[in-house]
Amino acid sequence: MPYFITKQLSLFSSYQLNKKEEEKLNKFLLFLENSGIGELIHQECYKDHSKGGRPPYNYYNLFAASIYAFSKHPGTLRKIEESFKYDVRFMYLMDNENPSYAKIGEFLNNLFVKFHHKIYSLLVSEFIKETGINIDDCFLDGTKIEANANKYKFVWKPTTFHKKLDENMKKLLNKYFSVNKTELLKSIEVAEYITKMGNLTLDKVGKKDYKQLEKYLIKLLEYEEKEEICGPDRNSYFKTDKDATAMTLKEDFYSGVGSNMHAAYNIQIIVSKGIALAYYVGQERSDFYAFIPTIEQFYLNYGFYPKNLCADAGYGSWKNYVYVMEHNIGNYVKFQDWEQLRKGNTLDLYSFNENKELVCLNKKTATKCSEYNGRHPKHHGYLYVIQNCKRCRYQQTCKAATKDKKSAVRIFDVSYELWNGRIMARKNLLTTKGIEMRVNRSSQVEGVFGIVKQDMQYDRFRRRGLDKVHVEMCLTLIGHLLRKLFTFYDGKAKFDYWVAPSDLKDEEMPVVDAKTFKKKIRKKDINELLRIEHQKKKKIS
Repeated sequence: MPYFITKQLSLFSSYQLNKKEEEKLNKFLLFLENSGIGELIHQECYKDHSKGGRPPYNYYNLFAASIYAFSKHPGTLRKIEESFKYDVRFMYLMDNENPSYAKIGEFLNNLFVKFHHKIYSLLVSEFIKETGINIDDCFLDGTKIEANANKYKFVWKPTTFHKKLDENMKKLLNKYFSVNKTELLKSIEVAEYITKMGNLTLDKVGKKDYKQLEKYLIKLLEYEEKEEICGPDRNSYFKTDKDATAMTLKEDFYSGVGSNMHAAYNIQIIVSKGIALAYYVGQERSDFYAFIPTIEQFYLNYGFYPKNLCADAGYGSWKNYVYVMEHNIGNYVKFQDWEQLRKGNTLDLYSFNENKELVCLNKKTATKCSEYNGRHPKHHGYLYVIQNCKRCRYQQTCKAATKDKKSAVRIFDVSYELWNGRIMARKNLLTTKGIEMRVNRSSQVEGVFGIVKQDMQYDRFRRRGLDKVHVEMCLTLIGHLLRKLFTFYDGKAKFDYWVAPSDLKDEEMPVVDAKTFKKKIRKKDINELLRIEHQKKKKIS
């Protein structure tokens, strides 16, 4: 008896779209109509057909169906092509047109490479208008996503090797010419010296040097090419994706967390009410340097800066605090030792008075210097020097983190702007509003990354090159936005994140005096000595 091959005969095959689903798709198409993207597609995609000729596909339908695909599945081109053929929702959006995966990829690249930020900002603006959400409170965070590059194919910037090669070339050239240049020799200059050497009458040793210099030139050209690809702001690239940088990822399935280098990109997003408002794809290995470009992108998208911004301690730098203050952004950016101060495990070793003078624990005012005994400031332009510290009662506490603990001088390499930014951030973070911002930061911005990586199964780029990766990130976040939009149409969307109750009081930092902190340091030192002693006994046994 047949079980699977029995079919009921019918006059017409019914694959009609569900009425409720059709209503949602019509709302979605109206959403795109109101966003203003249609004019952009018309100007960019139909310009070649202005003098005649029929376009191969309806580009408006293709745009709608393509971004819809990223909200339903991982969004590979072949998967989109398959959806156009067999999924009634996509058939409805495409009016039964079936472009190939190559045509879909060509369309997305032609449109999104040039206008990805503009397209995304138009969609988000329309989403805000339709849902009526308030985006005054914004949250910034980042992650690293692996690039589509072969493993162990990275190239390091040959800075040290280039300097050594330059020394060898100058040493060789000084036998025949006077080379007094302190900067690195360029390949064109070395080629000119080779030409001059060729015009000289050389003995056996000279001919050997001539051939050696030619080898040096070949190696120099290789180094210059690698340095040009790396650029001034990074130290590595990958052969199969030259825009990707070697980074350690949080999830490393090969050899544990953070123990192996992978090709990756630094992704930053600004989130409000669970929606990514702006994104930034960079090559920076540290979040410090991605903070300002991300906020600038937010400004370019919407024409204003975030009213309040909360970020974790990875962004709390002097440059970032100055930027936040200059643009009147509410400062809820944590600093490096925020958690330690909050738990009472550390102590502020200095402060600044009204005249912007540094004052130490012993209430002594420091001398401001641009240089002291050959030492120069690392970042901020000035050193603050306090003399005669040998008999200070806070010496052990103050010099716990310094190398020379017996010195009679204490040097602070700090900045007033950084200290002021930290004070403002601390003051804001301890308020009820600050507590609300801290709670929402972890749930909102981490929530977006969680949905993208886990629910949408997106943890590795498929395209190569910075421009194409921007396109892919934009399409993925559009997919996340549309998921929220369709839950809103279903009446299930939630934008009411945690709000601080009216009876909640401001938090207070624990008061830690130098005497208490000194006992903690002494206890820590004793514990460290006991640990070392225990390890020695373990080795002997």
